[in-house]
Amino acid sequence: MVMDTTNDQGTNESIKEIEKYISVKEVMTEKVITTDIEESAIKVGKEMIKHNVGSIIVTKNDEAVGIITERDMIKKIIAKNKKPENVSASMLMSSPLIMIKPSTNVIDASKTMSKTNIRRLAVMQNGKIVGIITDRDLLTIAPGLNTILADLIEMNREQNVIAEEEYEGGICQRCGYYVADLAMVNGRILCESCRDEEEYYD
Repeated sequence: MVMDTTNDQGTNESIKEIEKYISVKEVMTEKVITTDIEESAIKVGKEMIKHNVGSIIVTKNDEAVGIITERDMIKKIIAKNKKPENVSASMLMSSPLIMIKPSTNVIDASKTMSKTNIRRLAVMQNGKIVGIITDRDLLTIAPGLNTILADLIEMNREQNVIAEEEYEGGICQRCGYYVADLAMVNGRILCESCRDEEEYYD
């Protein structure tokens, strides 16, 4: 029996091309919104809505110290039935902030996300945050990168246990990407990113 490796070879070549030519700078979002560590959750939420962003960088004395995402707002305020005015950015943020350089290639960025179990990376140059790159930014580049991310997710699956019923790896019914982390929300099988948006905008 002869195994057809044409597709595998094509994928590997695609990944090599991506790694060689595409840097984080080319796909990152340059729109970076910040908030002071002492600000209330209400102010943070209003800023995210105002600028239509899914995350906000937290600063202390003008130095980036953490990040707050929509998921943080849901898990730490809504799910715990807390009053936003009693919650500060310091209580909401994820820290330390993991950062990469604009020149980092997108394959290395995806590996960093997988190893650290996060979906957003701050991009820093000369001591200043110049952008944000997300898992979705990476997945829109090419099918080859979608494949390698799926492999990385599977490799780190044991470390990334989520406290809810999961499905085996497959295609998200909203975004159409292959992921290892799927769960049922409102009758649809969704990835973590789409579940966050579904809950946030429901």
